[in-house]
Amino acid sequence: MARATRTSQPAPLWGIGAYWRGAYPPWIALIVVLIGGRFAVARLWQVVSPPVPMPLFSMLILADIALAVWQVVGAWRSVSHWVDARARGDVLFAARVAIGAVAVVSATHALDQSARQTMALAPIAHAGPMPLEVRNGIAYLTGDISYDLLARFEATPTQGVSAIDLDSAGGHVFAARALAQRVMRRGLKTRVTKRCYSACTLIFMAGAHRDLGPEGKLGFHGYSLEAYPLPIDIGKEEEIDRAFLRERGVTARFAARVFATPHTDIWRPDRHALTAAGVLRD
Repeated sequence: MARATRTSQPAPLWGIGAYWRGAYPPWIALIVVLIGGRFAVARLWQVVSPPVPMPLFSMLILADIALAVWQVVGAWRSVSHWVDARARGDVLFAARVAIGAVAVVSATHALDQSARQTMALAPIAHAGPMPLEVRNGIAYLTGDISYDLLARFEATPTQGVSAIDLDSAGGHVFAARALAQRVMRRGLKTRVTKRCYSACTLIFMAGAHRDLGPEGKLGFHGYSLEAYPLPIDIGKEEEIDRAFLRERGVTARFAARVFATPHTDIWRPDRHALTAAGVLRD
C-alpha cells in the first residue's frame, strides 16, 4: 500500500514575508524598499503638524518603528545572501555599513518626531507660566522666541492690553508663528523700540498697526533649521512665511530679499525701505 507523500511548495519570492527572509534582490531591498521607503516615510511625516492626539501619535511612531525594523532586517538579509553567493567580503561590509547608517537616521528621525510632539505640547503642559509685564496697555514680549514665551503670552490677561512691545534677537520659528496667530486674533498693535530680528519679525508683522521707534531695528534673514533633523524642509518653511509676509501687505520684492539673505547674515533695512515695502503700518 503506497503512502501519500506531501510535496512542499517553493516559498514565494515576493511579498512581506519574502522580503523579511531576504528573498528580494539586494538592489531592490537596499535602494527601493529601504532607502526609498524611508525617504517616503520622511515625506509623509511632513504633513503631520504637531501636536496631534497622543493615541494617534503613539500609533504612528510604533508603525514607523515596525516598518523601519522590517525594512532594515530584510535589506540586511538580502545583502548577506547575495554577497555570500556572489561577491567579496568588503562589499558585504560596505553594504552593511550603509544599512546601519539608514537605521541610525531612522532612529534619530523617530526621536525628532517625539521631540517635536513634546515641544508642541509644552505650552499646554507648562504649569503656572509667569505673565508678561504690562504697562499702560502694552505687554512687553522680551527674550528668545520660544514655547515658554508663548505660554507667558497666553497667561497674560487680555483686558486692557492693546499692543505688544517686541525685543528679541529671534528664536523658534514655529513658536513665532503661533504667537503671530494669537496677535492677529486679538487685533493687537505691535511696536519695536529696540530690536526685533529673525523669527521675531513674524510676530511684528502680525500687528494690526506696526510701529518702529526712533532707535528700533528690524532684522531679516533666511532660515536655518539645523536643530531639526529630517523631515524639516527649509525651503517649504520659508515659502510658508513668504506667503504670510505677502498677506500682511509686504511687497514681493521685499519678501524675496528677506529669504535671499543667508541665515549667517542679517538684513536691517532703514525706515524708508520698510515703509515703502509695506512693513510699517500706521
